Amino acid sequence: MRERKGLSGFSKALQNEYLMLAIAALWTAYATVLYGVLRESHSYRPEMLLGGVVVAAVLFLLGWAHPALYLVGAFLVGLLNGIYAHTAHYWHIGDLPVRVETALDSSGGEMSEFFDQFVVHSKFAWVLIAYVLIALALGAWVWYLHHKHGQQTPPHPWRRLGKGLAAAVVVGGLGYWVVASSYPALALGVTSVQVYTRVNPVLKRKENVAAFMAHAGPLHCTAAFDKIVYVQGESANRDYMHAYGYDLPTTPFLDGLKNKVQIRAISPANQTMTSIPILLTPATVENYDAFYTSPSIISDLRRCGYQTFWLSNQLRYSPYTDTVSSIAAEADVVRFVLEVLKPSTTPPDGALLQLFSPDEIVPGKKQAFFFHLMGSHYEWSRRYPPDQALIPHPKNRIEEYVNTIYYTDHILSQLFEIFQARGENVLFIYTSDHGEWMTATAGGHADAHPYQEEYRVPLVFWATHPEVLRPIAEATQGRIVNTETLDLQIRFLLGLEDNPGISYSYKVLSLGPGRVIDYRDLPYLNHQETH
Repeated sequence: MRERKGLSGFSKALQNEYLMLAIAALWTAYATVLYGVLRESHSYRPEMLLGGVVVAAVLFLLGWAHPALYLVGAFLVGLLNGIYAHTAHYWHIGDLPVRVETALDSSGGEMSEFFDQFVVHSKFAWVLIAYVLIALALGAWVWYLHHKHGQQTPPHPWRRLGKGLAAAVVVGGLGYWVVASSYPALALGVTSVQVYTRVNPVLKRKENVAAFMAHAGPLHCTAAFDKIVYVQGESANRDYMHAYGYDLPTTPFLDGLKNKVQIRAISPANQTMTSIPILLTPATVENYDAFYTSPSIISDLRRCGYQTFWLSNQLRYSPYTDTVSSIAAEADVVRFVLEVLKPSTTPPDGALLQLFSPDEIVPGKKQAFFFHLMGSHYEWSRRYPPDQALIPHPKNRIEEYVNTIYYTDHILSQLFEIFQARGENVLFIYTSDHGEWMTATAGGHADAHPYQEEYRVPLVFWATHPEVLRPIAEATQGRIVNTETLDLQIRFLLGLEDNPGISYSYKVLSLGPGRVIDYRDLPYLNHQETH
């Protein structure tokens, strides 16, 4: 009898439209936030729970006005809460505007690959999808009850709709101003709008550089290089390079390259959109704003009389926060694999060799080629042809990553051979935008609370006449070097600077400008570097 009464009470509760609406509103507003406060405290704060009161109240008022309004609100809140929770779980939130900029700046191909790894193959992502679906299912049930009890609808439903909307606006507006501005869905939504609609400093930079170059006079480069080859690697952690001590023979070309200057380097940032502007312009870790007002080394080379090429196996990034493409646009010739060759997906970096003809490399003519690799960017198994793998049948993510390092070394050897054969006096430079942390099951970069491995990168110089590299070799021997002043080393080798301007700073950026941290203080997975 008690069991029957209990079932009867439960059945009545399920038939109560407003009780179910309250449950739906509380579920949508609190499920991910409560989890975050308890388990992801690095990205959630207790005051977000107070914001949840406001959000739940607004959702309830919307549902009271009409269940369709609740469904719209629940979808938006659930989606934004889910995105926030997903980002917090995998990378930590850190600087929310920078996270939004990174998402807006990501190409379709990159987003597709991250979706595959971090959504399709992520149990946590499917839990978040279930959270949104439950919120919508509860809303659909409320709508069913609302329709079922339609005969109880007041004589003037539009008045109720208006009152409900007005109350939701008042409660939401006041609540946001008082306690709810930090609530995940609201913070993410408002920040996204602010970032998307603000004046884009990168577009302003393009205007500044164009105006400067229109009136800039020539530079006198005293160096005699007729060919400069700069290879911009991607996500290459030197810990996995044999040339830097890794056990497996991942770098046969670099191992055998005589008279090279090989430097133990750290990148100035742990994501591409921040690091490359620092590598190639006067910007530094503590003065990133110089990027927005200064041309890159590419423009310097043009003023020195070099014909410049930017050849990329990455997508041309979005026109929104396009730091990398704004630098690429300074070159005389700009080509992207996916635009010229039109493959269905991003191919291995060997496709870069099809972006130019050997006939374009004119012996004796001053030319500078910048190659932007996909290198060791996720998805690692797609970054190399299977028949050119060091480990033919990789069993885990680390072995896949090792194969990308090995294949990049192969690409370096091919580029080196081409330019050494057609150049009379060659300068060859290889580095990476940032590193990568790796385990047997996962890997990545761009964490708000990063590992040291996200900054460990190779830096290699080679010149036809190796004596020109001696000042750099002497200044870097046995020391960790920050690539934040790499543009100065290139200018020094061109004869535009009196000294190479080596940076020994351990200051690096976590994600974006202003988030300065000390590399030595960061956690690590395999071994610690302090000097």
